[in-house]
Amino acid sequence: MVAFVGVALLAADMATIYSNLQLNSHVTSAATARLERSATHFGQVAGVVYTDTGGWTPDAVAELHHLAQMDGLAVTLVDAEGNITLALPPDGPLEAGASMTAPVTVAGREVGEVTVSQAEGRLLTAEEVSLRQALNRMHLIAGAVSAAVALAVALYLALTLSRPLRRIRAGAEAMGAGLLDTRVEEGGDDEIGAVARALNQLAETLQREEELRKESVADLAHELRTPVNGLLGRIEAAQDGVLADDAANLSAMHDEAVRLTRLLDDLSSLAEAEQPGLLLTIEPVDLAALAAVQLEAFGEALRERGISVSSDLHVTIVAGDPRRLEQIVTNLLSNALRYTDAGGRVTLTVRRQGDDAVLEVADTGIGIPAADMPNVFTRFWRGEKSRSRATGGAGIGLAIVHELVRAHGGQITVESEVGAGSVVRVVIPARGSRPHH
Repeated sequence: MVAFVGVALLAADMATIYSNLQLNSHVTSAATARLERSATHFGQVAGVVYTDTGGWTPDAVAELHHLAQMDGLAVTLVDAEGNITLALPPDGPLEAGASMTAPVTVAGREVGEVTVSQAEGRLLTAEEVSLRQALNRMHLIAGAVSAAVALAVALYLALTLSRPLRRIRAGAEAMGAGLLDTRVEEGGDDEIGAVARALNQLAETLQREEELRKESVADLAHELRTPVNGLLGRIEAAQDGVLADDAANLSAMHDEAVRLTRLLDDLSSLAEAEQPGLLLTIEPVDLAALAAVQLEAFGEALRERGISVSSDLHVTIVAGDPRRLEQIVTNLLSNALRYTDAGGRVTLTVRRQGDDAVLEVADTGIGIPAADMPNVFTRFWRGEKSRSRATGGAGIGLAIVHELVRAHGGQITVESEVGAGSVVRVVIPARGSRPHH
């Protein structure tokens, strides 16, 4: 509001000052032209009087004196020899530039010279001075009215513009206080509305993240509680002498400990993969050979589950970290194994496609509903919670793969159909090609 009023006042002041300067200039020019015409006219009249009276006689001087008084002029008449014939001085001191001189000619011969000014000694007449003052007052009144109107308009605009901003501020403060279900009314002009929409979208995202965080904490607590409870139960049973088969008990405890270790390893891998400055040991790697080794390692587990395996591996050299690339393949194969039932198939493909290396893991598993697709790379997220609990895993594998692929300058996509299976496709710049960013 202050800025708006300041601009309006500045504009009004500049307009007033400019108008006054131009007005004074025009009034002065008009007065100068008028006085010049008066001097020329009086010189012509003096020439006529000179001709009628036969020279600068006392009668001629008296007549010119009378005419000057009638016109309110101060006149000084000098004859051809430079003698002052008529001197009608002004009432006050003569202003600079307030007089005009004109010659007196008779039959083409200069017989004298007249100097004319206002009787008051000023350039402007009393009427002209009064007119200029009246115009100045009008300009001042106009400036004051402009300032008042600017203040009223500024107040209206300030209130109009600040009202939605106050709503947005109140909404943001509520969200900052933890009320993530707060939404801001998307009113106001386009820019204010865009800010409100962006804030609402942020609130929705934060709310989803908060809900996901709570679910993740609950899932993680469950995943940790299950093996810990199993271990505690068997330890207490052993202490009480309830379990007779120590070897079987130790084996079961070992399995629970392994499960715990695997979960902690996954959490550690995720934390490491999400580091902005993930350090990679880059070297030429045959992605096909690396994938073949990992597929062989999973072969026995796949066969035990009654899952058939096929592969289509072509030599494809990439610039990457072998350990991280191995982790990508391992997680994708583990994910396919976990969600594919007996009688299904897992297919591993590595090929060169233009300047990129493409790694695909396809399965005929349970698939992912379309509504769940946006969350497949979200850590701790798992679809069909009841089934995923049975199959194991904490919903971290694909999140780790996503971060590792990004660290290699690549991209990962998932295509899936419920009941038909999924295809996870990883695209990494091949050696010698420009990485994707």
